[in-house]
Amino acid sequence: MFGLNAQNIPKIGTDTTVDVVCWNTEWLGDALNGPTNEITQMKNVVAVIKGMDMDLWGLCEVSSPVAWDTLRARLPEYDGVISTWSQTQKTALLYRKSMFRVLSAQHILAVYEREFASGRLPLEVMLEVNSGVKKDTVYAILIHLKANTGTTAEKAESYDFRKRSSEALKDYMDARKTRKFLVIGDWNDDLDVSIYNNLTTPFARILTDTAGYFFPSRALTLAGQRSTVSYSNMIDHQMVNRAMRPYYLANSASVFRADAYIVGYGSNTSDHYPVFARYDFRRTPPAVSVKKPIREMVFDGVQWHCKGGSEPLYCRVFNTSGKCVYAGIQGSSAYLPPGILLIEWQFADGMVYRKLWFKD
Repeated sequence: MFGLNAQNIPKIGTDTTVDVVCWNTEWLGDALNGPTNEITQMKNVVAVIKGMDMDLWGLCEVSSPVAWDTLRARLPEYDGVISTWSQTQKTALLYRKSMFRVLSAQHILAVYEREFASGRLPLEVMLEVNSGVKKDTVYAILIHLKANTGTTAEKAESYDFRKRSSEALKDYMDARKTRKFLVIGDWNDDLDVSIYNNLTTPFARILTDTAGYFFPSRALTLAGQRSTVSYSNMIDHQMVNRAMRPYYLANSASVFRADAYIVGYGSNTSDHYPVFARYDFRRTPPAVSVKKPIREMVFDGVQWHCKGGSEPLYCRVFNTSGKCVYAGIQGSSAYLPPGILLIEWQFADGMVYRKLWFKD
């Protein structure tokens, strides 16, 4: 067993893949919860992130603004986005600046606030990925579902919340099938049977849609691995949809047992282990036949219209910095600033049309 030293953490990331990690850092920055020595915990967390040298980190339980600022200051190769909900335990996305650019960030599914652990809504970050060969767009969704804690009645309710919130998330992605979705975080339950009374996994509806979704971390569940220090289950997961799956590097999902490198890891760093997987954006995915209406968006001098089809239900416009500058029905020129803009239309059948245009 090695003592704590950043050089002891092995490099896991590669130069040819996009390496993605989800990690619950257990009340990072909260002196009253989790590891009691905040200085040691921060040093260990930084050592793991620097040492593993991965590209995208989905973190849970970043629990103070000071801790978040400190983390980013000590990791100059990364930048990040953190959730803005009122709860102390926040999700956050760290991304390698040379590889990613944030186009937008938002909380989604607010109507299911109670199911998502009383307001711990999913954080969706739209990312431009530069793999060194080509650029692509990925929607990373960070989640931290309701924990299995409390009385028997409270645990039963929490199980129901995990089931309903994950199903709401699936419905959200079903309506946006052309997007590349990567869902990472602390799901607080396993994929074979539930950690609550061995019931059917609350994620059964996603798992049975094998054409639409895939859990790289399911192989770890089936292999009997665990993602926490004290319990035997895999409760931290990565999931991709059909559009994203071709980029997953088969058999690359793994649990990083940081306790092999940090003495007292479970008491001074986190009660969860990092879970990672690799994605290769150099690949050309196989052609997928998708039935969709042929749409042409035309501009009448005032706003955009769909030629030869139904009008879009919703429209969002982003500038080149990724800021949403308009959200409405069609994209009226009265509300749009000059410059290069990315326009995203949502139709009733879930298809999204995007187009770059320049307004004088």
